[in-house]
Amino acid sequence: MLPRTRSLIARAFALWPLLLSLAVFLASLAAALRAGLRGTDGRLIYALDDAYIHMAVGKVLALHGIWGCTPFHFSSSSSSLLWTFGLGVAYRAFGVHDWTPLVLNVAFAIGTLLVAHAWLARFGAPALLRAAALLGIVVAFPLAGMVLMGMEHILHLLLTIAFAAVAVEALTTAEETPRQRRRRTLALCIVGALLGASRYEGFFLIGLVCLAFLVRRQLLRAVSIGAASLLPVAVFGLISVANGAYFLPNPLMVKAVGETASPLAALFKPFGSEDLAFLLNNRAMPILLALGVLGAFGNWLTRRGAWRPPVLFPLLLAAMILLHGHFVFSPAYWAYRYDAYLLGFGIFAAAVVLAEIPAPGALPRAVLPALLVATLVPALADVREGLVPDAEIESMRGTYLEQYQSALLIQRYYADAAVIVNDLGAVTYYTEARILDLVGLGDLEPLVIMRNTAYTSREVTAWTAPYRPKVAIVSLGWSMAVPLIPPEWVRVAVVEMPPHGHRVGYFAVDPKESWTLRASVAQHFEPLSRTHGHRVKLRPAEGVTAASGMSPAATEP
Repeated sequence: MLPRTRSLIARAFALWPLLLSLAVFLASLAAALRAGLRGTDGRLIYALDDAYIHMAVGKVLALHGIWGCTPFHFSSSSSSLLWTFGLGVAYRAFGVHDWTPLVLNVAFAIGTLLVAHAWLARFGAPALLRAAALLGIVVAFPLAGMVLMGMEHILHLLLTIAFAAVAVEALTTAEETPRQRRRRTLALCIVGALLGASRYEGFFLIGLVCLAFLVRRQLLRAVSIGAASLLPVAVFGLISVANGAYFLPNPLMVKAVGETASPLAALFKPFGSEDLAFLLNNRAMPILLALGVLGAFGNWLTRRGAWRPPVLFPLLLAAMILLHGHFVFSPAYWAYRYDAYLLGFGIFAAAVVLAEIPAPGALPRAVLPALLVATLVPALADVREGLVPDAEIESMRGTYLEQYQSALLIQRYYADAAVIVNDLGAVTYYTEARILDLVGLGDLEPLVIMRNTAYTSREVTAWTAPYRPKVAIVSLGWSMAVPLIPPEWVRVAVVEMPPHGHRVGYFAVDPKESWTLRASVAQHFEPLSRTHGHRVKLRPAEGVTAASGMSPAATEP
């Protein structure tokens, strides 16, 4: 055998942990996609309507040069600036395609495994331990399920691991040459800027790293990294303010206003019961927090050195968990997608810590650490769900049968009208209608009202009136949305959406539109009731024709 051939085989064998994890991820994703497409009549649909908010902003940016869900005005509707900007660039270069987020997420997933594998090897993790850790990330994050969501969370994990790894290497290198210092500082400035722009939670890690450099008496480095990381979001914040919006994106403002009228007060809120609830309601977080603290303390105690990777990684993990639980207002619906980067990073950190464990007896050095990581994964997550993401597959079907069908109805019958909604994503991505957002992600008026007074149905009528909306589509299961329905709206139809029976109300905001809306809902959904199980409840025709002033209460079953 030629020496070059032997060298290539040796390199390929050295990469077996990476290749194994890639094979498991791609096989899991392929099976999940096949199952998901069966429930969506073969159309690629993402598991969350939120994905389409980013896609809509990217589409409008690519086609109209405006940052917003619709081409009618600027709206700060995305809290992931990098992901949304990347979608806009891809749409501009290759055209607007539904598969773009899928392709990007597959690329970022492969990149995450590549980066994690390379840094684990660099920090001394044996091959078997690397395999256990990478498979743990595939399962516990979970990679396939996140791809089906079509959002930015895989990119966030990739940048979290990369930034933390470069930072820890810089903090723990005893003697750096001037060239090494410059290269690492530049890398941290670039990756930090990308991390902060990927999700605002990235600033938890960035702040901790800057603090560590201050403790190391490297002031210039800390300031440079912090300033570079803040630059993209600061520039966007100024652009947002110049367009009449808030410095922070609307999704962050909605969450902050939900607890306090002042984002500054939210920043300095005291620790309390909410922090404890975050730990108690998420089984993985207290486990990772305890392992982070114990791992850092145990390594410091046995080796008597704080500035070492097995000490810094678990410390960063523990601090990030506490900061995330304190400041992030994660909604109850699928909250794990907001916290998942901590699971992925936690498994990576655990592998770094365990890489230095001595082998007991005659066992090879990698066996015990690999077993410990393999034991940790099912303690943190559902292994079966990680490999077969049934919840995401089912939600693909739910999005197709609910939000996507409502978008098709708007595009077919109200393409040029103003329509009020509370689910902003698919209806803005798939239509060119003048969509008005009841909640405040796509329109500023609800946020301004919330900051100054109680937001009620009366205010909804006042701020939407100038746009002359014809109809409204409201999810009747939303506790926030239902009280905002004005009593003068005519509820023409309620459609129970499969598979969970979510009730969506179709309202004529203009009473003259009642009969047309009733006919439109019947035409669109009654064929679906036979093929997919929608249950359509139309208001009697005589009630619709005499709609003005006769609508039933919005909350009536």
